Amino acid sequence: MPFYNLTGNIVPGATAPDPENNIYKNQPGETANLLVGDAINPGIDANGNKLPERTYTGNNSTEGTDGSSGVDYQYALSVANTLYGFLPEAIVKKFAEGYAEYGGDKDLALSFTRQSSEYKKEFGWLFNDDGITLKMTEIEAIGVKESFKNTLRELGIEDFSDFEDEFNEMVGDVAPVEFQQRIDTVYAAINNRIPEVKTMLADYLGVEYDDATIFASLINPKIEDKVLNGAIDTITLGAEAASRGFSYSFGRFNELKQKGMDLKMAKELYENASGIIGMASTIGRDLDIRTLEDAALGDTAASKRVTRINAELASMQGINLGAAKKDGNIIGLTED
Repeated sequence: MPFYNLTGNIVPGATAPDPENNIYKNQPGETANLLVGDAINPGIDANGNKLPERTYTGNNSTEGTDGSSGVDYQYALSVANTLYGFLPEAIVKKFAEGYAEYGGDKDLALSFTRQSSEYKKEFGWLFNDDGITLKMTEIEAIGVKESFKNTLRELGIEDFSDFEDEFNEMVGDVAPVEFQQRIDTVYAAINNRIPEVKTMLADYLGVEYDDATIFASLINPKIEDKVLNGAIDTITLGAEAASRGFSYSFGRFNELKQKGMDLKMAKELYENASGIIGMASTIGRDLDIRTLEDAALGDTAASKRVTRINAELASMQGINLGAAKKDGNIIGLTED
């Protein structure tokens, strides 16, 4: 039968436990391959320190009493529920097993629990990059995630199932107050477009979503995909145009999105478009919104046309106009 070292690697040719060289039959927290008298792999605690070694007695702590510790499993389970009842049931049971295994030592039981596969399945995201130490305690992490949820609840979002991965990634890196500020900033930027988005979604899908769902889809791609398979970005661009009085076409705005137009670019373009088109008409030039859109995205012909109109306005009316640019591309005209 092969043996494993503390890193979990099989040790070729090993035939007996060799504690001096840290060779054991089992992985930390497991007893399936052990015989009575075998050395139990103690593993390491959350700080990287090796746990005390023990000898396997043949008794499984989940079946009653571990002869080496004298702690009854049912008693250990009651302690586990008292201390960690807020954690998933599998974690609570693992703590109870460790509590019985280590004779009622809560610290060793907790270290035992954090090394288990059950724990890593539920809280693998809580480990630092070293895979050993934790970013914070479990109860602290749960509190942080609850703060994130409260921020979204204030905006009417109640379903957090699609946010769990993002919450887990932010724990330890993003403070609740920072998350609140981020959400407030995004909400302030798009709140006035939600009515237009709602109307367009109703026209496009025949379904009317509430404000909370629309906002959630604007900040979470997974929800966006659920709502309309990625089309909400297109509709948001269209809403920006519609709010400035320009006609809406899903196909056209989807084309603009595919070419690289984002919400910031659209906002700059449509805010100035009416004034630019109006000035061009005063000198007999027909400048339409499509030309400005194409120029914003770097179309050569459209950019040259906007530049020529700019020059004519400057010479015929004495107006000193500058080209508004983004990433080197003309997106409109601005009066100095």
